Amino acid sequence: MAPPVVTSPRRAPGTQIHVLHLLTNSLPYTNSGYTQRSHAVLRALNARGVPVQAVTRLAYPLVVGKWPRSDRELIDGVTYHRLLPSFYPATVRKRHEKSADKLVEMVREQQVSVIHTTTNFPNAIVASRVAQRCGIPWVYEMRGELERTWLSRLPVELQEEAEQSEFYRLARAQETAYASAADAVVALSEISRAQLIERGVDAEKIHVIPNAMYEDLLDITCDQRQLREELGLPVDKKIVGSVTSVVDYEGLDMLIRSLTHLPDDVMVLIVGEGTAKPALEQLAAESGVADRVIFVGRKPTSEITRWYGVLDAFTVPRHDTLVCRTVTPLKALQAQALGIPVIASDLPALREVTGGVESYVPAGDAKALAEAIESVKKTDSGRRWAATRTWSMAAEKYELLYRSLM
Repeated sequence: MAPPVVTSPRRAPGTQIHVLHLLTNSLPYTNSGYTQRSHAVLRALNARGVPVQAVTRLAYPLVVGKWPRSDRELIDGVTYHRLLPSFYPATVRKRHEKSADKLVEMVREQQVSVIHTTTNFPNAIVASRVAQRCGIPWVYEMRGELERTWLSRLPVELQEEAEQSEFYRLARAQETAYASAADAVVALSEISRAQLIERGVDAEKIHVIPNAMYEDLLDITCDQRQLREELGLPVDKKIVGSVTSVVDYEGLDMLIRSLTHLPDDVMVLIVGEGTAKPALEQLAAESGVADRVIFVGRKPTSEITRWYGVLDAFTVPRHDTLVCRTVTPLKALQAQALGIPVIASDLPALREVTGGVESYVPAGDAKALAEAIESVKKTDSGRRWAATRTWSMAAEKYELLYRSLM
């Protein structure tokens, strides 16, 4: 059990901003929506001239089975520090203490004025202690929460019962307590903000800074035929699909089932890896559409734009679960920036992240998804929406938030 959280009225002296981001994972060792957002934010803050560095959790990336190149790495101009202890404490409490001790040294040495961390609450335990000891404010960014991520991995029919479990209730209580104790809270959507307010977090300190995309995506024009030829894909078929983690809640089973309602010239492309892949391959075979489903696995970040560019439509057929109603994925916005039509489940988070300008179908309805695929048309509305959601705009909001804490 984490120690009690005490809100402090402290503020850092002076007006100089120097921000330290405490992260769970990071590039280049983990490539995910979490690490992509973190890196994009850090790059954009750097571009604005805001002094900012990052530090990853204790013993990362060793704890995920990867060897770091150094305890300090420079990636795209962003400095990442690694907390590499000579020994790894046996208990969670001791690991929190060691993390805090190491970070206090770094904060004082680097003259950090704000510490910024993200869910899950173990990060908040460490960040709040460091802030308290150093007399600086701290920011808690609510991304995917531990209990909701855990819930999303369970079969849908078990989720309602699991919400009443001791683990779920205690983890949720911890997240709420630390959000209430932070000097400021960042939410990724208005939906998330409203939920935090319902949980008792002060509305005045919640700042919505949504997922965004790099401005240069707006200038890219994809030659679909050429890309398909280069990647060995059919040039005369309609190809729809997703660049995603291949997990159950993404609803890729609905995408495969939709093929049974579509002409033979429609194919599905899935870029990514995950635990649901074997079951999806079996579903495709049992449904008689295995020859129309292409799994290409995970691709390097540097090549991802090419895989987006071969699609006639980008699909986000997520199931109607708590996490899917709340979490706003980056991938849909990236597709919009490239001018690719998006077809998504009609869930609040997906409407919000795509601006309500795309095609939406009832979650879990393969026939409705097929109808949307068949009628999809290319427009400029998605690209115009994406132009209002750039990382430089997000960085401006972060800077204003940090200055308000000074």
